[in-house]
Amino acid sequence: MKPPRETPWQAVWRGWNSLAADLYKTMLGLALLTSLTVFVVLSYAWSVFMDEVQRQTGALLTAQFGLPPGELESLLVQARRLSSTTLNVDELQGLFAFGVALLLTVLALLAWWAARRFARPLTQLSAAANRLTTGDFTARAVLSRSLNRRNDETARLLRDFNAMAASLERLERERRYSVAATAHELRTPVTVLRGRLEGVRDGVLPASPQELEKLIGHADLLSRLIEDLQLLSLTEAGELRLDLGPVEVQDVLIRLHADHLLAAQAQGVDLLLDLCAEPVRVMGDQRRLQQVVQNLLTNALRHTPPHGTVWVRLAAQAGAVHIEIHNTGTGFTAEALDRAFERFYSGPDRERGRGGSGLGLAISKSLIDAHGGQMRLFNTRNGAGVRVTLKPLAGDAADSD
Repeated sequence: MKPPRETPWQAVWRGWNSLAADLYKTMLGLALLTSLTVFVVLSYAWSVFMDEVQRQTGALLTAQFGLPPGELESLLVQARRLSSTTLNVDELQGLFAFGVALLLTVLALLAWWAARRFARPLTQLSAAANRLTTGDFTARAVLSRSLNRRNDETARLLRDFNAMAASLERLERERRYSVAATAHELRTPVTVLRGRLEGVRDGVLPASPQELEKLIGHADLLSRLIEDLQLLSLTEAGELRLDLGPVEVQDVLIRLHADHLLAAQAQGVDLLLDLCAEPVRVMGDQRRLQQVVQNLLTNALRHTPPHGTVWVRLAAQAGAVHIEIHNTGTGFTAEALDRAFERFYSGPDRERGRGGSGLGLAISKSLIDAHGGQMRLFNTRNGAGVRVTLKPLAGDAADSD
């Protein structure tokens, strides 16, 4: 619904009560008050000065020519009378009026310029904020050349607003992409499941235990995808509850190494484990940390070619515990290094059908963030790597590398 169109008087009233008008009125009032004060002070000083000049002149004339004070006073009165007759009073009044008008005009222009200088950036900011509230996340406050050179409060406010708008635009773009990707990922198993169920209903596919097992597999895939989305949403919202306690990192890595060893051997990949000599413990949720390492190991094995190698390494330094997983292969692309933690990121491997759902790295990153740690992807000389950094449990050895 469009707002009612305002009348000219409403527009004038709105302009009169705007910030620019308030600044203009304030600055004009200050300029007039300052001018009046200066005029009064100068008039008083000029009067005092002229009285002193007259007194000193009388004293000099009396001393020089010996004129008595009464005769001198009559001469001064006569000089004032002659001055008033020779001067054009009308011209003086016109000149004074012109000077006052010129002064008021200059003051008004200076006040308008100063008010415009202060209010224009805020007006542009208000217009951009109004566009932002309507859903236009491309709205930006325009910074003039003078503002670009400045670093005062106004310039910083506009820059901060533009940074906030850019962040909101990026988040909105990611939200739309996430919604579209979620719909796409959910559509595939639902479509396959519905198609096979219709085939069983119509007698095209037999209702055999094998066919039912396939249907259950598609339902399980859909269930896991929904659980992953729920876990990721809870983690990003800070609502995931962690069952925190001391976790022996060596035990987690040894158990997961054993779980993946047969799959690695069947793929022709060497799965190596390099642990610290001293026990390393962190404060965390053991089940969630196992889930993180599980995702990372699965990704590493998926992207390692036959006869390749996957290393799992644990290192403890002062104030940090590092879990690194390296693998031989092609490594990350520049785009993957920048976007791999996004939901449903589609890399080349997913396009070739060898990737997972696209949620593993996003979930792992969110879980590590929930533990107060960090996760970083990088490339090595012969492949790719990921490093998980956690804080050691208080009281453990500071350096066990």
